[in-house]
Amino acid sequence: MYQAMVFLLIVILFLFGYLSLFNGKEIDLFLSKATSIHTTASAVVIASFILGMLLMAVVSLVREASRIYRDWQRKNQITKESLSAALVEKGNFEIMKGNGEKAKSYYADAIAKNPLNIQAHIKLSECYLLLKDSQSALKILLKIKYQDPENIPLLLVLYRVYALANELNSMIDVGKKLVSIEEENINFLSLLRDGYISAGKAEEAYRTHKIIMKLTKGKDEYKAERQKLGELKYKYALSILQNGDADLALKKLGDVKKLNPGFVPSYVTSGEILLNNKDDMEKAIEEWEAGYSMTQNAVFLIKMEDIYLKHDNPFELIRFYRRLLSNSPDDVLSRIMFAKLLLRLEMVDDASEQLSYLDNKWIRIPSTEILNAELLAKKGDYSSAYKKLKSVQASGLQLKFSYVCSNCGNETFVWTAECQRCKHANSLTLKTSKELESFKPVQTKVRNLPV
Repeated sequence: MYQAMVFLLIVILFLFGYLSLFNGKEIDLFLSKATSIHTTASAVVIASFILGMLLMAVVSLVREASRIYRDWQRKNQITKESLSAALVEKGNFEIMKGNGEKAKSYYADAIAKNPLNIQAHIKLSECYLLLKDSQSALKILLKIKYQDPENIPLLLVLYRVYALANELNSMIDVGKKLVSIEEENINFLSLLRDGYISAGKAEEAYRTHKIIMKLTKGKDEYKAERQKLGELKYKYALSILQNGDADLALKKLGDVKKLNPGFVPSYVTSGEILLNNKDDMEKAIEEWEAGYSMTQNAVFLIKMEDIYLKHDNPFELIRFYRRLLSNSPDDVLSRIMFAKLLLRLEMVDDASEQLSYLDNKWIRIPSTEILNAELLAKKGDYSSAYKKLKSVQASGLQLKFSYVCSNCGNETFVWTAECQRCKHANSLTLKTSKELESFKPVQTKVRNLPV
């Protein structure tokens, strides 16, 4: 290119030199009002042309220099990006080896090489999480968040960080952002729902899960999501109850039972509302009887026992047990609870009949052994009672049956709607029920067994 320009310049100069031989008229070229140059017209033309060519050459040189510099910058950036990516890979390898500190240094070097490497920032924040430093992880993520506010991997890590830091409102905001990016992503909706649950926003959690239900309709997970909806609606009903609307709470609890007929807390709470807010003991008892019939959970038997004894009316409860056992004589759990009640009422002979039925079935679980020990003690045979209790490693004669969580195995003497350790809802059952799960009654040889 430059050779052509030089050749063209020589040709044009030769041409103008030739023409100047025939156009030698002199002129005054004024540079200012007081300054002028005496020259020929052809010289002015030639000088103007030369200056124009020089200006073009300078512009071309500047443009070429800019192009070379940009190419150098691009190559340098590509080199830095390659080095940064390689450092991230090294960090990933160290993470797999369990060397968090070394991985952290690799990720930090990757960011130093290429501050725009979002992947390096994400990995460094995850590394800090691995090292139990959620605050440093948060600082890293917030620094890079505004470069790519819709980066899904970044937002997912940020959600985890906020969850660990218990910054619930920020966690919900991230969940909303994820859902705004992909409105029908079930995983993102689940994260938003879980954020609402953690923040105690029952209504928002329930309404978010309804969207999940619509998206999972016809799929394998629909049944599980339907049961989850019942759990969330239960919490929504509790929030309504806390606001003082007992009637609406009862209605919502009725919906919970339709969604998940085996959800024990809905029956328990309905009975408590009828008893405490409506002063309707009869309907409360009906609710708990229905709950036991549906779930076979002993918490209903214990609830009824407490209420009947509180009102000095144990005989109504005895009639309930006899009616129940008349229809289902092999309902072992009810028979155990009936025997426990009879011992509590000092009805020793009646309790002995019920325990004899269990003995004839060869039922040997800790609960029945404790009851037999209590029976022996009430008959005055403390030596045999002590030996029996010792055989099941009991500590005394007090009848305290515990509840156990089916999810984490935590034991407690107080029934709650969800386990206080793992927060799993509808998971507490009487330990006696768990003992009976692996027990298979044998056919008895005794006739005319007691009801």
